[in-house]
Order: sequence, then C-alpha cells, then structure tokens
Amino acid sequence: MYSLKAYLTRNLLITLTCAMALLLYLLFQGIQILTQDFVASRLQHDADSLISALEPQVDGTWSLSTDRLPNVYHRVNSGHYFAINIGEQLLRSRSLFDHAVSLPNLNVGEQQQATQYVGQEHWLMFSQTIVKNGQTITLWVTEDISSLEQTQLRFLGFAAVVVLLTIMILLFAQHLLLKRGFKPLEQMPDAIRQLRLQGQEIDTQHTPTEISPLIEEIERLMNQLGQRVQRSRNALGNLAHEMKRPLQGLQSYLDSLAPEQRHEGSKVLADLHHIIERELKRTKIVGLSTPGRFTVLNDDLPPLIQVMQRIYPERQIDYQFDTTLVLPFDRDDLLELLGNLLDNACKHARQQIQLRIEQTNTSNQAYQIEVSDDGEGVSDSDLAVITERGIRLDESIQGHGLGLSICKDIVESYQGELSFTHSTLGGLKVSVILPQPH
Repeated sequence: MYSLKAYLTRNLLITLTCAMALLLYLLFQGIQILTQDFVASRLQHDADSLISALEPQVDGTWSLSTDRLPNVYHRVNSGHYFAINIGEQLLRSRSLFDHAVSLPNLNVGEQQQATQYVGQEHWLMFSQTIVKNGQTITLWVTEDISSLEQTQLRFLGFAAVVVLLTIMILLFAQHLLLKRGFKPLEQMPDAIRQLRLQGQEIDTQHTPTEISPLIEEIERLMNQLGQRVQRSRNALGNLAHEMKRPLQGLQSYLDSLAPEQRHEGSKVLADLHHIIERELKRTKIVGLSTPGRFTVLNDDLPPLIQVMQRIYPERQIDYQFDTTLVLPFDRDDLLELLGNLLDNACKHARQQIQLRIEQTNTSNQAYQIEVSDDGEGVSDSDLAVITERGIRLDESIQGHGLGLSICKDIVESYQGELSFTHSTLGGLKVSVILPQPH
C-alpha cells in the first residue's frame, strides 16, 4: 500500500529536479559561450588596433605607437597581453612582464582561438598571421577571463537558489492542489461507513468521475452479498421447515417400534431436531440480512426484543443501553449473539430477564454485554464445566447447550470472552466482552 499524494509529489520532485538541473546546465553553457564570444570579439578588435599601430623603421625594424595602445597593456599583470613576432623581432606588451610566451605557427591569413591556465589566471588567446608591407607578422593577443568565470559562477549560484525556491513553491502549490483535489475522496471513508451502518447509498454527484466505477462496484458487491446471504438463510429456513414433516413421520415410526429398538433412533432424531431448531431460530432472530453493516442498537435491538416478547409473552425483558451506541461488529453476528443469549435466558427464567450493553472505560476499549435471568441457574460445579476451555457447551449442561454454543463461536470469531456467573436475580448471568476491532 502506498500514498498517491506521496507518489505524485515524489515524481514531481524528480521531474522538476531533472528539468531544473538541465536548465541550469544549458544556462551555464550558454553564458560561457556568450562570454567567450564577447571576449574573442574584443581581442580581435585589439588585434586590429595593434596591426594599425605597427610602423616600419628605416633600419628594417618595426615599432608600436604607444599612444595608440590601451593603458591595460602597460600595467604589469593587468590580465591583457599581446606579443607580435615579425621575422626575428618580438614585440611584447609591458603587462606580460616576465611571462614566457610561445606564439603558434600559423599560415598567412589563418586565425586561432584557444584557452590556457597560467598560474591563477585563465587566458583566452587569439592568434593570427598577416602580411603587412611585404612582411609576415604573427600576432598573439590574450585576456584573463577568470574574473568573468567567477561572475558566471556567482550568477549560477544565484540561479540555483532561484530554481530551488521555484521547486519548493511548485511543490507547495501542488500540495495545495492535491489537498483540494483529494478533498472529495476524504469523505469516502465516512460514506462507506454510512453504507455499512445504515445501508445509505453513496452520493456520486459530489465525487470525482474517476472513482464512480469503484463506488458502483462496491454498492453492487454489497447488494449481491446481501442477496446471497439472504437466499442462503431463506433456503436453510425452508429446508428446516420441510424437514419437520418427514421427521414427524420418522418419530411416529420409532414410536411403533419396541423400546429396545427405539433408543438409538430417538437419539439421532433428537440431534436432528436440535439442528433444525437452531436454523429456524437464526432465521427468526436475524431477519433481513445486511452483511458488513454495524449494529445500531437503537434501531436493531427493539425489534429483536419484540420478537422475543412474542415468542415468550409471559417473560419480562428489561434492557439498558446508550441510545447513541453503535457496536462496530457485523449486525447479523450481533443479532444472532443477542438473540441466542435472550432465547436461552427466556427459556430458563421464571419471569424477569435483564439485558445491559455498555462500552467499557478501560485503556483497551471494549464492549460488554450482560444477560441475567431469575431462573434456577446452575450449580458451581456446572459453572466450572461450562467455562472450562475446550468443552463444547452443547455437551455440558442440559438445556443451556445449543444457543450458548452458537454464542461461543461468534464471540471467539471476534477474539472476545464469554463467561458465566450467578446472577443477582437468582439464575444464570452470561457476560460477553468484545474488544474494539482494529
């Protein structure tokens, strides 16, 4: 399982980082090329000025008109240098001082541009060979561009900071957009919970169209599951009703047999009657199946009490619970559990049954159900047998077996506890603790 928000944010961050890194690289390369082209153009202009300042002398040598030279060539280590090779004569700028330079061998009319690191300086060099007054002249002009490169790096650092801020702003903007876009989805858990609790359909008018098929599929599966469970329960109830007639005929046949032949058949027939009564009881107690729905006590418990009062009109059932309490357990399971507990109590009570349901205030939140009756109850030894681990309840105490066995299976399915004690009313008290599901 992964977060879609985190996935989109991570991919946007990777995409922006790669795009911005490529942009910074192209920006740096572009600025570097523009800088070198600008400096090379200026060097070529200086070379033209030097050529025009060259004058031949009567003794066959050449000289430069110093007043026509920029002052940067007169300052030592100014970063602007030149050297001119005319035959055996070499003219150097004063700024070169003691730097040793070697001029390239170029053909007439050929030009060359190159870079070289000299100490702390980075030279961009321009060379060319021309013919003036019939004399071949090789001219070499250079400029230190290290200060320009430092300016480029400062600009690149500034651009990197701007890019980083831009990425952060875009990520924040995307976070707001995602939060706004996913806001309808945040209501989906509540809508699905309402579907489970009350069978209320999910409103698809205020949800994105992309998840509408998912909502429709959830509702379709819930309806299909409910129909299947209901058909299964109806089939079991119909089967139990249909089996009563042949079982009555079998009972009549057993009654016609001799007593020694009747014992084994009567035992098997009694087991079949227990099974049939259990299934009929389930169909009567649970009613309409709603699988997955939580138990809303204020809606689901009163109809169950009414069913029990109709089955046992001479019994008085007092119940106590918080009308706002919703048990986060399957409605069918809880109604079957409560129905069997009440049915067992009504069978053995003289007149009064008490039902209490509450939410415990312990650190580990749980729900407690207590059913007490004023019947004869069971002895201490029978209580020990009932609560002994591994003993099947339908094989332990006569009359208290089948319903409580079903209760035990339901409670264990929710990792709960089922216990039996003496009731203050005089009969049996059954306590159920169901932990809060995670």
